[in-house]
Amino acid sequence: MRELVYELARIRLLEQFGHGGARHSRQTMEMLESAIGEVERIFAERSQDIVPPASAAPQFPQTAPSSAPAPPSLAAEAAPPARAPRPTAAPSPFKQSNRSGVFGAAIRPAAVFLVLAIAGAAVFYWQSARSLVTAFQSSPPAPREAAPIERPQAVAEAPAAPPAPAAEPRFPLPSTFGVFVLSDGQLQELKLLPGKVPDRRVAISAAIPIPPQTSVPSGDVKFITFRPELGPDSAGPVEVRVVAKVSRTMGVDSTGTAKMTPGGDSWVIRSASFPFKIGPVEDQPKMLLIQPENEGLVLSPGRYVLVVKGIGYDFSVSGQVTDPNQCVERVNAANGAFYSPCPTREQKPSKR
Repeated sequence: MRELVYELARIRLLEQFGHGGARHSRQTMEMLESAIGEVERIFAERSQDIVPPASAAPQFPQTAPSSAPAPPSLAAEAAPPARAPRPTAAPSPFKQSNRSGVFGAAIRPAAVFLVLAIAGAAVFYWQSARSLVTAFQSSPPAPREAAPIERPQAVAEAPAAPPAPAAEPRFPLPSTFGVFVLSDGQLQELKLLPGKVPDRRVAISAAIPIPPQTSVPSGDVKFITFRPELGPDSAGPVEVRVVAKVSRTMGVDSTGTAKMTPGGDSWVIRSASFPFKIGPVEDQPKMLLIQPENEGLVLSPGRYVLVVKGIGYDFSVSGQVTDPNQCVERVNAANGAFYSPCPTREQKPSKR
């Protein structure tokens, strides 16, 4: 029974301190073995005091001592010191047997409780020591007054490097909502055309009596849209359509005679168009960049309209108009108006 209790105490200590330091585990185990040796010594002394005489040995056989060897580190402590037998009178066999049974039944629980108390005291001592070490290590050190550092006056401190300037955009950006045209590094806002631009399958639109209000110096153009409702997915196909000027109008007067009159300030949107594509503006999520699909496209002088979601934004390219698509003639008839391209000038034959 004692050996079982000792082994249980060893196992519990190994489980408790198996993950700790080797030195602390060894010290605790040595304390346990020392306690076990002390219990064995006391038990041996008690056993010598209650050993029955030889005449009573056959009637009351003693329990065989445990064969488990004591740990080598505590062999000296576990060995009971030799003591001279006390001269006592030999009691009667009946009284000796009763005393031995009662004392043995009393010493066994006492020994068990003593070992468990010693093991609990060792565990408590180890936990208290570990908590004190942890608290000492976690406590912040006392602040010390830092001695002033004397710097040599001859060494000048290097000036702080200035912050890197923000990267400038490749072209000017609008500061207000709208649709803008970019030409020769200049940014101009485009005005809306009245009404909705017809589908490209319609050859000629209704007449536009308003002259162009925005003029760019070059036909190498790009556009920037700064409108929250125009996203990359909602803008749809984008194109630039030709706006032709009505050069003259043919009609019939009251006498039935055909008569040609100047077209005046009258324009129409034609089906001739140039495709453009949409892309993002760097570091500007609410802006879109519209540029030609064909790189190197340069619009010839004349009037054009940028069509985004069926809405037209009017502009013109400065210069002498030479594109025949920029000119039409109108014929007013009883059943409506009809348009035709302006005739090209034929070269006259030279005289010999």
